[in-house]
Amino acid sequence: MALGLVSSAVTPFAGYYVAALAATILCGWRYGAATTLVGGAVAWWLFLAPISGNDLLRVGGPVSVGVYFLSAAAVVAVAESMRRLVARLSESRGALAERNFEYDNLFDRMSEGFALCEAIWSDDGHLADYRVAEINPALRRMLGVGAEAVGSTYATGAPGEREWLALCERVLRSGAAERFEYVHGPSGRAYEVRISRLSAGRMAQFFFDVTARKAAEAHQAALFEELNHRVKNNLSLVAALLQLQARGASPTAREELTKAVDRVHSIAQVHQALYLGSRRESVDFGAYLKDLGASLAQSVAADGRVALVVEAEAVELPIDTVIPLGMVVNELVTNAVKHAFPPPAGGVVTIGFRRLGDDLRLTIADDGPGLPAPSAASGAGLGMRLVNSLVAQVNGALAVRSEDGAIFEITLPLTPLSGQTVVYPGLF
Repeated sequence: MALGLVSSAVTPFAGYYVAALAATILCGWRYGAATTLVGGAVAWWLFLAPISGNDLLRVGGPVSVGVYFLSAAAVVAVAESMRRLVARLSESRGALAERNFEYDNLFDRMSEGFALCEAIWSDDGHLADYRVAEINPALRRMLGVGAEAVGSTYATGAPGEREWLALCERVLRSGAAERFEYVHGPSGRAYEVRISRLSAGRMAQFFFDVTARKAAEAHQAALFEELNHRVKNNLSLVAALLQLQARGASPTAREELTKAVDRVHSIAQVHQALYLGSRRESVDFGAYLKDLGASLAQSVAADGRVALVVEAEAVELPIDTVIPLGMVVNELVTNAVKHAFPPPAGGVVTIGFRRLGDDLRLTIADDGPGLPAPSAASGAGLGMRLVNSLVAQVNGALAVRSEDGAIFEITLPLTPLSGQTVVYPGLF
């Protein structure tokens, strides 16, 4: 516009600014620069060269042309910045639109259920409820709900509601994901639900259909139960055959065969516990000890001279730990009845089992005369050699004391079992 300050006749040439601006925005700075040069050349020719004999040159002409070039260059630079900004915005919008399309496509087509939930906090700072912000078609089909589920809240006063909200609050506060199994009542299908925190007040719930897997696990469990039942029956048959063999054997052989029968029974009772228990990889060792004590009372203490007392806590132990410990108890109780209370003496043998911090303590004690020598635990007999070998097998430590009787203490580390899945009765 500065050219118009020199002469009103050259005011129309201010349009070259508009041309440079348009060329830069539409085609880039090179075209804007070219337009500026062409406009400057035309202005130069008009201002500095005579036209039709009329000298239009003015003193301010060269200055105005110079100002034109500088200001036009500034216009081109600003226009190029605007063009690049608009291009970036356009690319961002395109990328955002593409991501939204991919998200919507994934959201609508994924076979797993998904729900986005917003927390509703009570005045005392606890999670009182949550609102379903989004729910994909797969989860609608799983739960048998429609689009009206979006915007709905969870709390209805149903059983298990408080436990479920407490779990969700734990996820929102700690950020640690949780998983559990959920059986949908109306359909009877089983789902694995995983909850993850997205922000302080939002969480995502993922539903995976595990009905087929649960059916396979149930079938496998049935086969496992049948296997344990058959093993238990076969071991009982072996024990019966040994008992028959013992009837016609010499006193020494009969004693050894009776010990073998008790050892077989201790193993058979592990399989019996597995068959009757709810878990497949572990046994309630406290309950197992009570059954084993009752069995030993009928065999090695059948005459009533010795009473067997079992004081055991309920602790789930793996099968590989239960079988060696059961055989250890069998050996030590048998030895106590035989050596601490020879006929006609009588007394009490106590089997104790409890937690001790991060360890477990298994104790077999009697109120007899005590051990004849401190080295009894490392004796040359088959029974004690077997005991020491089995204790080492479970990474335990055996300590022997003689205090108002013989005391055998076995300490072993408490190995936690794999985490169990929590089952909740309802979600929506």
